[in-house]
Amino acid sequence: MTEDIRRYARVGLVYQLLYPKCLEDPDYHARTLAEFVRREDIETFDCCLPYGADRRDKLAAVIRSCGKEDVAFATHLFPLRKLSFCSPEPHVQAQIRMIVADMVEQAVAIGARRFVFASGGPAPAEASAAHHKAFAEFCRWLCGQLRPHGISALLEPFDMTIDKKFLYGPTASCVRLIESLGADGADMGLELDMAHLPLMGEDFASAIRTAAPHLKRVHLGNCVCKDKGNPLYGDRHPPMGLPGGEIDVPELTEILRLLLEAGFLSRRSRGSMLIEMTPWPGKTVDESVTDAMARLARAWAAT
Repeated sequence: MTEDIRRYARVGLVYQLLYPKCLEDPDYHARTLAEFVRREDIETFDCCLPYGADRRDKLAAVIRSCGKEDVAFATHLFPLRKLSFCSPEPHVQAQIRMIVADMVEQAVAIGARRFVFASGGPAPAEASAAHHKAFAEFCRWLCGQLRPHGISALLEPFDMTIDKKFLYGPTASCVRLIESLGADGADMGLELDMAHLPLMGEDFASAIRTAAPHLKRVHLGNCVCKDKGNPLYGDRHPPMGLPGGEIDVPELTEILRLLLEAGFLSRRSRGSMLIEMTPWPGKTVDESVTDAMARLARAWAAT
């Protein structure tokens, strides 16, 4: 492809993985996020806000005025391994909804158009019908909270057996869930993370084609799933091209071709496509982003 990829996609980055220290240091989170949203090499991004009302208020104003499009609020700070959205326990759901309602307020404050979430556990092999029912009810509630603000809920499929071991899960199961919600989930969609697909045992072609009718956002990244001794094994989001990883320029080329075929990448309706990665060992954030953008450009040129 010889045309600029930005005529077909909003190219962006996921903040949290580039700055992993942000999850434990709210001042660092506030400082680096304020700098990050002013990047001139991206049109969109995913982020969450740090703890502390003063920090959040200042950052919300910065994000609303940053000029980026289709911004997504991500629930990275939700303790999903402890409080699963699939829990059938009423008191657990009450705690969950109290926390998520606050996150919805944060999403509204930053002017987000998307709200990204995952299911949580247990894995499908350990789940009961009650877990599936509870998650469907949570999705209905979440969509109802977001709809008045024009924000769409985006479910992100995760692995079921290797690392996160969440309930959702296979791409096809996510699609069936969304369609089962009917009008209650009419504005719900999928954020498909290409780095999760090898961990889920799914090939790019079938996952993208299955997700296509509901695909609202794409993450590009990498994973290590063959070497259990690798410290980056599992859902760690190493940089694309990392030795031992699953995704580099050849895989990116295939992914871009499939996204073009599915109509997600289009001059008429540019899809939001974000790189989600941790920095290269020994490299700065900017050096790591430059490397990732160069790999994306080579893949696009070969598409």
